Amino acid sequence: MSKQPIHDGPIDQEKKKELSIAVTAAEDFEEKVEEVGKVTPPDGGYGWVVVAASFLVNMAVDGIIYTVANILKKPWALRFGSEATASLTFSLLTGCYYISGPIVAAFVNVFGIRPVAIAGSIISTTAFLLCSRTEGQIATYLSFGVLAGLGFGAMYLPSIVVLSTYFAKRRSVATGIAVCGSGIGTVVFSQLNEIVYAYFNQSVPMFILYLAAIASTGAIFSLFFAPLKASDQQVKKVAKMVRAYEGKTEEPTERLLENVRNDLDELNRPGHQSDAFYVGNPPVEALEKAEAAHVVHATEQHTVVHVVKKSKFTQFKESLYSVLDKDLLFSPSFMTLAVSGIFTVMSFLVPFVYIKDVMPETIDDTRKATIITLIGIFNIAFRILCGAASDHPKMSALQVSNFATILGGIAVACVPFCTEYWHYVVFTIPFSAGVACFAALRSVICVELIGVEKLSNAFGILMVFMGIGAVAGSPVAGMLKDLTGKFDLPFYVMGGVFSFSGIMTLRLFDIKAWEEKRKADRLGTEMRVLSQKS
Repeated sequence: MSKQPIHDGPIDQEKKKELSIAVTAAEDFEEKVEEVGKVTPPDGGYGWVVVAASFLVNMAVDGIIYTVANILKKPWALRFGSEATASLTFSLLTGCYYISGPIVAAFVNVFGIRPVAIAGSIISTTAFLLCSRTEGQIATYLSFGVLAGLGFGAMYLPSIVVLSTYFAKRRSVATGIAVCGSGIGTVVFSQLNEIVYAYFNQSVPMFILYLAAIASTGAIFSLFFAPLKASDQQVKKVAKMVRAYEGKTEEPTERLLENVRNDLDELNRPGHQSDAFYVGNPPVEALEKAEAAHVVHATEQHTVVHVVKKSKFTQFKESLYSVLDKDLLFSPSFMTLAVSGIFTVMSFLVPFVYIKDVMPETIDDTRKATIITLIGIFNIAFRILCGAASDHPKMSALQVSNFATILGGIAVACVPFCTEYWHYVVFTIPFSAGVACFAALRSVICVELIGVEKLSNAFGILMVFMGIGAVAGSPVAGMLKDLTGKFDLPFYVMGGVFSFSGIMTLRLFDIKAWEEKRKADRLGTEMRVLSQKS
């Protein structure tokens, strides 16, 4: 709503009353416009097709990311000269997948969900095609690592955001089904990769072409991410409301209908939803507390200001800048959560890359690949269980995540002590719990910590920090292996780092309470100073 006019002289009681009525009428009008113009999520119907498409995108993306190192690390370690240099390729793939989050979110806000997801598939497919034609180390880093990672990020994020547009009451179910694609992908590709690699006589270029084929399917699945737009009936109804508010009786003109259409497109834009990254059912109480950002502005003079059209570049720049939220970047509690994410991702990716190498040679390759399969299976189960546990009235998402993360870190540190196959099978259970709870509960913890109104900004920042951890993790482990000649130290260190990431956030809400108290004390001091000056 527009600012109230400034008056030079005193306003009598009658004018105050008139102004108050005008302000209330303007606010009521803005709220009614959003009630009429908002597209209601269907919570079913075609939405289940979208869920299936999102599931398949997650399956393709995470299936490749979490299993491909088991095939390509060994030949690339021989080609590039060390474990660390080979591992950097997979770290860049995963790191760029995470780091691309804020950029992809900005593109989604400007161009929409479906075009960005399709573009991501094309980018990752092209990256793998280029990589299959080159053997240079830097070229491999740039194509397989950076470019494919960015493409996967552009596929993944729209596949999650689209669910918030189609589901409200059933969002937790829809999201749960979709993200299970990650675990299923790990299960399927951990077995399929071995078969395909053997079929191509262990040819790396041919195997990478196979990865390109998988990535290309993302474009097909993303075609089903149809955007939801306000109907013509909604546009006409809002246009008539505008006419009535302005005190005009004639029918809405084509120009007014076009302006209203733009208003409602902005209102229903994914980036306009503060809970777009919330994995469960929308937190109603938190949404009610969030300040509404009205797209249509009514003035006290009974005129309506419509959305101003901006260039794509301006929209992209504003969307990207919005992620750099100073309140979050200077918040001790939020930054503690963000830094813990670096350590979590840095460490939990290491078993995906190195678990086959640390296992005894007496265990055949088929059973070694089955360990990754089991991680995928348990990942699915624990995503469901950790959500149910965090919903318990005596538990919080943070408590569940911390416990699982600390336990998962202990499991990683114990890997060097494993001697029998069943020892590694047991390892997959607590490790999968740590990975699953971290992935499934991060947005829930964010809402508990900072509220839903800043969730989109927080999610973007967290993805960047997670990307930093992903880039660093496997190469650091590879360097430790190159220095010692054994995998014991990498697993000891990364297990400790994994557990430390959970220990860091044990007192997170105490830090938040201290932070809020400090803000309140500072505000009280400022108010006392102002009162003394006056």
